[in-house]
Amino acid sequence: MTDTSAAEQIRTYFVWIVPRTNSTALMKCMTFVDDVRVWMEPYFASYFNETFYNPNYRKGEDVVEKMRETLRKNEASETMKQLREDLAVKIANSSNVIDQKLISYAWSKKQLEMPDYEKKLVFIKDMSFAIENHLEYLPNVPSHHTFLIRHPLEMYISFQESVRMRVNFDVIPWEECRLENEVPFMPFKDFYKIHYELWKVLSSKTGSEPIIIDSYDLCSQPEVILPKWFEKLGVPFKSSYLEWDASDDVIQHWKGSADVVFLETQTYLLQKASKSSSFLPPLGPRGSQIKSGLTPTPELKQCIEAATPFYKEMYEKRLH
Repeated sequence: MTDTSAAEQIRTYFVWIVPRTNSTALMKCMTFVDDVRVWMEPYFASYFNETFYNPNYRKGEDVVEKMRETLRKNEASETMKQLREDLAVKIANSSNVIDQKLISYAWSKKQLEMPDYEKKLVFIKDMSFAIENHLEYLPNVPSHHTFLIRHPLEMYISFQESVRMRVNFDVIPWEECRLENEVPFMPFKDFYKIHYELWKVLSSKTGSEPIIIDSYDLCSQPEVILPKWFEKLGVPFKSSYLEWDASDDVIQHWKGSADVVFLETQTYLLQKASKSSSFLPPLGPRGSQIKSGLTPTPELKQCIEAATPFYKEMYEKRLH
């Protein structure tokens, strides 16, 4: 893993995220930027194979075995069978995606180190927790790092809403949804701690301060934040980048796991972003509850409290 202060030498740009930070909308925006290739979460897909799809991961634990049973049930449904059949066709016809079962940390590193002869710039968005214990698999190429953050109250409410609508085909009532039961393979309690620690590690290792963007600022003032971000990256900015084609056909140009690129973008989790045409302004003030009637559960309150100190320190360093 290397870095350089000369912007013209950098062609690989990482955007590290916690969930629900409008990162998919940002990547759709970047798809329309001149000479940019977008990668969608190759390390998270690798992490999935080591945890969620790994039959030996925490084998025998009740909560994990229940997760596996839910996965088997969902995969056996007629809806999922049809989705898998359609996905197989897309994989066969695309040079940009790989079957989820074949992706790995080593494969991701190798791919990101290979020259892209079609595009000048490569943007990779990925989960901080997916690379936390696998830093040796970052590509050995000059890279720049950006971190997306969001107020913990907004993020955790949005995250639980996406989990209860996505992990089970039958929607889980809000008050009955417990993240420790639904996503035991994710370190959800430590999302912000891990994000913060990765920010510090990369600052130290690269010798340059990664850029921090609060998603509230990005969505409320994209005409301010995007040009500033591009300037710091050394990437030419055009005002036309503030709006883009709403069609989700563009996702076929994204690289990564077929499950992430083609399947997840059609779920409640990412469908809105994949069909976006601009950054939508926030529904309320920063740190407000984003959806009426959804108040933090006791579990979420603990997560929010633990996350807040890390968020606040990163917030003070944000681009604005």
